[in-house]
Amino acid sequence: MGMLMDAVFPMIANHKMNKTVRKKMNPENETGEYIGPEGVLIHVKDPDALSIEILKEQYMGTLQVKDKLEDKAKTNIIGVSISITLIMGAYGVLSVLNEKYPYPVLSWIMFVLFVITVAYMLIAGILVIHLLISENEIYVVKLNSFASGGKILRDDYDICIAQNQRKNTIRNNYVFSSYECMRNALICLFIILVLVVIPLSLSSNDTHEIHTRSSQSYSFLFASSVVGIVKEDELRTSVESAIINKIESTELSDASQSFGIIDNNCNLFIKFEVSDDFVKVLLIEPYTVP
Repeated sequence: MGMLMDAVFPMIANHKMNKTVRKKMNPENETGEYIGPEGVLIHVKDPDALSIEILKEQYMGTLQVKDKLEDKAKTNIIGVSISITLIMGAYGVLSVLNEKYPYPVLSWIMFVLFVITVAYMLIAGILVIHLLISENEIYVVKLNSFASGGKILRDDYDICIAQNQRKNTIRNNYVFSSYECMRNALICLFIILVLVVIPLSLSSNDTHEIHTRSSQSYSFLFASSVVGIVKEDELRTSVESAIINKIESTELSDASQSFGIIDNNCNLFIKFEVSDDFVKVLLIEPYTVP
């Protein structure tokens, strides 16, 4: 359960791990008194066998690791740019999903999923920006230690190496958590992509009948290609009136046959079918009067 929570909320796991590392960087005794951090030589069996040159190489290595982690962090800032792109394209994607799955519960699920995707991308960018701004501290060997040399210089190198390593661990945690957020965002995006492109529509049993409207004694069903044209109530009323007038003035009993009429009020050509009290509007095309 803990691993699942860490995978879903990597930013929280990052905070917990870094809190542990910071305690090691600024240790306190039981009374809350600062006692100073441990060095790396405390874990070496024979520390006196290590020369100053080796400690210097270890110290420079921690600075190189810092630079590499910050370079990785800079590349992750692209998450912010991706988030802006997702926000700008959200309306179009959600509109497609709402038309394909016209159920409030599914619409809300897609909305929440999209918001989570953008949130993950933004958090990924915020984590690395925080790393670059607030975690750019390094521990430098003091000039006095170089002047003193001997044990004082060794001790200074010892502490600086240990502190820089711990700081690099914090930086690595931020980068890793940022990548985890981007991974989760990509998973959410993949789910949205599948729902958009999957060849399945829950809008109706008939692929043409995606919108129903009752008018007087007839029920109108509009094809998917027609819904966008009759969005305005005034235009839809005009189309329905033209069809009803045609039905009432002519006997249209053959349900297998399509009929075409012209609505002179809106300059529209309308193609439809009649079956009992149901009218299927198949095509609406504007035309210009010569």
